Amino acid sequence: EVAMKKILSPLAALLLGAGCLVRSVPPWLSAETRVDEPALLGAWHDAQGDAAAFFTGSSQEYQVLVVDDGKDVSRFVATLHRLGDLLLLQVGPTEPDHLNGCALLPGHLLFKAALADGTLELFALDLDSFAARAEKAALPLLPGGSPGDGYVLAGDTPAAEAFVRGQLADPTFFAEKPLYSFRKLPVSAE
Repeated sequence: EVAMKKILSPLAALLLGAGCLVRSVPPWLSAETRVDEPALLGAWHDAQGDAAAFFTGSSQEYQVLVVDDGKDVSRFVATLHRLGDLLLLQVGPTEPDHLNGCALLPGHLLFKAALADGTLELFALDLDSFAARAEKAALPLLPGGSPGDGYVLAGDTPAAEAFVRGQLADPTFFAEKPLYSFRKLPVSAE
């Protein structure tokens, strides 16, 4: 358990630096539900969380650069998915640039995304109910998870996607308040 926490601690710090989250070793969602949203491209700022996110790319895969607390820089790959009326943003690690990156446990985050009128709110999965939901669905979690430390889902993408689809009707599957509330920054004229 101590060894697992040593592996998961760098992952928690790596993934958005946002504290306790639910990660999944396999992607949460398959490529079939991906959508392209040009409004997502650009620079976003969350003044309350002192974070900035820069979305670039196309073809339904976004490169994301996150600057947290004005100094911590992280790079991710993100895909936007539509399931029913909901937009979901799946965020995962980029390919490691160096061998030490291979030692980190990969993980994918899933957010409910509310994108409208120059705002982007990202709602994390509800930590308090996640373990019970996963247990009821017989989804494997890596040991050592808790609402205070977050959870890591193991398994495969089809099982994770079926789980997500089964939970979407419950409004408490995602946190009530957004983890990030971004406003789009205007494009500067050169």
